Amino acid sequence: MGTSSPPGLRRLRLKPEDCAPADLFAKWRGALGEVFEVRATPSEIAAFRGEIDVHASARYVLSASRHSPLSFVRPCASKGNERFAISLQIDGSATGLAGDGPMRAEPGDVTFIDLTQALAVRESAPEGFVGGVTLWTARERILPLVPDETALHGLVLKADQPAGAVIGATLRAFAKTVSDMRLADFDALADGLTALAAKSAAPSVRRDGAAASPPLATFVTVRRYIDRSLASPDLSAEKVAAEFHMSRASLYRLCEPAGGVARYIRKARLSRAFQEIAAPEVSNRRIGEIAAGVGFRNVSAFSRMFHEAYGLTPGEARSQARKAVARPEYAVPAEPGESLSRWLEALAA
Repeated sequence: MGTSSPPGLRRLRLKPEDCAPADLFAKWRGALGEVFEVRATPSEIAAFRGEIDVHASARYVLSASRHSPLSFVRPCASKGNERFAISLQIDGSATGLAGDGPMRAEPGDVTFIDLTQALAVRESAPEGFVGGVTLWTARERILPLVPDETALHGLVLKADQPAGAVIGATLRAFAKTVSDMRLADFDALADGLTALAAKSAAPSVRRDGAAASPPLATFVTVRRYIDRSLASPDLSAEKVAAEFHMSRASLYRLCEPAGGVARYIRKARLSRAFQEIAAPEVSNRRIGEIAAGVGFRNVSAFSRMFHEAYGLTPGEARSQARKAVARPEYAVPAEPGESLSRWLEALAA
């Protein structure tokens, strides 16, 4: 791995000629660190080829990669990394689950990933290699640009649509010229690209007929309190209103774009439950235990609401998730050292 870069930018580079396939895979997984759990079968590891080139400032990280197809999983328990990714699929495709919904990215598509939510995808490539470019940023840079940043997770802007075509072309050009950039250029262009992508995606996540967005900082604070309190069976509109010293009417007006407080709480609980039910790492946990862990007292009522929301029983959702991303036979532990996750953890708002 090299570390040379233009003044002010850090660079991490891994190339195929650096080592044998198995060692290359281990270093590749080590470079990704804790961002994703990288999975592959022994035969895939033995034939693995790939390269990754990462540039980083204190505010943004840009990664470009080309590699043999792999599986990437981020469990729903991976909280605390308040980062977002805007990713362009260049070669191959990625199919799987983002949060509680399916996603599929084809060449030229742009995908948004929220690292506080679950992700499980399997890559495929008729030509043998998967390639892409990803811009990583702190969550706080997305918050002012969209009504609900959590709804961006798994959103795919298609290559044949104007927003996807423009953002994809910009990401591609950014990656092509980054090696010649100075720090100020890198951050300025990343600022503009992030704003372009988020504002272009905003209409796709805004509820039909929604009124103007509430004061965003206050709404975000309330939403985050709810998300942190989902395990409490006593979580309710009354409790949230009391926590923020608001009347129920004021709280409802604030959360009206999300359908009201009670609806948001139920949707958030069901979404968290779906993520845990679908996560391979906790596939041995009983569904009743998962339901109780997100605040549902009655398992039968939970199953009924789950089916109404997703058209599947909890058991069917678990079975479907297992088929979407088959559990690989083997995974190599991450090696210590420089990694994408360390740079993401250090990103400043």
